[in-house]
Amino acid sequence: MKASFYKIIFDTKAPLHCSFIDLPAFDHPWHFHPEFELTLILKSDGIRYIGDHTSRFKEGDLVLVGPNLPHLWQNNKSHLEDSKRVSQAIVLQFPEDFIKRVFADTLELQTLVELFKQAERGISFSKKTSAQISPLLMEIHKRDGLRKWSAVFNLLSELTEATDYNLLASPGYTPHLSNRDFDLMNQIFDYIRNNIENKISLQEMADMACLTKPSFCRLFKQKTGKSFFAFLNEYRINNAKRMLLEDKRRSIGHIAQKSGFPSVQHFNSKFKEFNNGLTPSQYINAKGI
Repeated sequence: MKASFYKIIFDTKAPLHCSFIDLPAFDHPWHFHPEFELTLILKSDGIRYIGDHTSRFKEGDLVLVGPNLPHLWQNNKSHLEDSKRVSQAIVLQFPEDFIKRVFADTLELQTLVELFKQAERGISFSKKTSAQISPLLMEIHKRDGLRKWSAVFNLLSELTEATDYNLLASPGYTPHLSNRDFDLMNQIFDYIRNNIENKISLQEMADMACLTKPSFCRLFKQKTGKSFFAFLNEYRINNAKRMLLEDKRRSIGHIAQKSGFPSVQHFNSKFKEFNNGLTPSQYINAKGI
C-alpha cells in the first residue's frame, strides 16, 4: 500500500506543479498533502471522497482541495473491468505561501485568502466555470514563461469570481492525519468497491482491520465523519445513480442488485433518503433523460 502522505516536488524556478494524468484508472489512494490542488477530470467517472463528503464525479468535474484535506478519486468496478476505459485529468498543485508572496500588499490577496479559506472544505465548481478553466489549465501545462504565468493569473481570477459552486466537507470537519490509519482506510474503500454487489457486514470489516466492532466504528467515524453503514449506503446510492444515468433501459431491480440492495423496496427507500425524497424514476426525469 502506498504511503498516504504525498510530498510534491516543485521546480525551484516555478513553484507550481501541473501534471497531465493518463491512466487506465486513477491509482492514487486516499491521501493528503500541504499544497492546494485543483483537479479537472477530462475523461473518467466514479466516486470522489473529499474529507467526509462522498459524491459521483465525471468528465468536467472541477474541484479545489485545500491543504491537508484528505481526498480520493476512485473509479467504479465496471470501469476497472473495461480495458477500453481510460482516466485522464489535469492537476495543478501549489503552496499557499507562494501565492501570498506573489500577491503581497495587493487588493487581490484578500479575495484569494477568502477562496483559500473555502478550499479547506473542498470546492466543487459548476460546469460553466469548468469550461472556462479547462483551456487555462491546458495553457499552464503546455507553456513556459509569461504565457504560463498569464494563464495562472487568469485562472485564479476566474476561480475567485465564480459564484456557482458547492462546498464539500462538512463545516468543522477536522481530519485526523495518520499514515497507518490512511492505509487501512484505503483498504476499506477498495473492499467496498470490489464487493459492492454483496452483503458487507460490520464483523467482516472489523476482522479485516484487526479491530473489535466498536473500535472499528470509532475509527471509521473519526476518519470520515460518518458511521460505516451511512457511508456504505451513500456509496451504494451513488453507484446506482451512475447506472441510472448511463443506461435507462436497465431495470430498477437490476440496478438495486448490482448496487448491493437486497430488494427493490429497500433500494427505493434508501434512494429517496439520499435524494430529497425523489424515487429513481423521478430522479431520471429530473435529469432530463
